[in-house]
Amino acid sequence: MIKVGSLVKYIQSPSSTFKWEEYVKSEGRDPGIVLREIDEKGTTTRRFEVRWQNGKVTEEWISYLEVYE
Repeated sequence: MIKVGSLVKYIQSPSSTFKWEEYVKSEGRDPGIVLREIDEKGTTTRRFEVRWQNGKVTEEWISYLEVYE
């Protein structure tokens, strides 16, 4: 279960046929730590703010994250 403080890795969608997903490669990201859950009205899918190993902070949908083992 992903929650604030969880160590996570980025999982690309298996159907990544969109050009923008090529830009969002996971190189240098894994692992990352969840900083906070983003609470946005009108959205039922959970999103998290994550600080990655390379120092970048991004907002990610839960479907692109997996607990790092």
